[in-house]
Amino acid sequence: MKKLLTAILLILYATTFGQGATKTETPIQTVDRIFKQYTKVEDNSPSQSVKDEMTKALTALQQSSSKTDLPLLLNVWMYFDPTDFPTRKLIEPILNKDKAALLIAIDKRLKKKRKTESKENAPYSDLLSLRQQLSK
Repeated sequence: MKKLLTAILLILYATTFGQGATKTETPIQTVDRIFKQYTKVEDNSPSQSVKDEMTKALTALQQSSSKTDLPLLLNVWMYFDPTDFPTRKLIEPILNKDKAALLIAIDKRLKKKRKTESKENAPYSDLLSLRQQLSK
């Protein structure tokens, strides 16, 4: 009986005070976590709750984002493409806030071309098109 009460008290303590120790994730941290998981796992079909979480984070970033977020957001724009998810529609308002900074970020990304990327194939070719579109 004493062991049972001790176990219950430990559980209550952990759930009560452990929640206060949990750090709140910023929207860009959420995007980074989801994107890393998406690119790491072979089965690239995130659950609806993950898609909802990504939508919420990207919507928040439409209100408040930083130039330092652009490299990650460009990679998400290029490679996060689960079925029935409007990645580009959610990211483009963020990217278009500061076109000069975006052009710099695109140029840096173009210089870091991966071996598997080519000018003829998406999403790398899409990045080139975006660059051309912004240069007009």
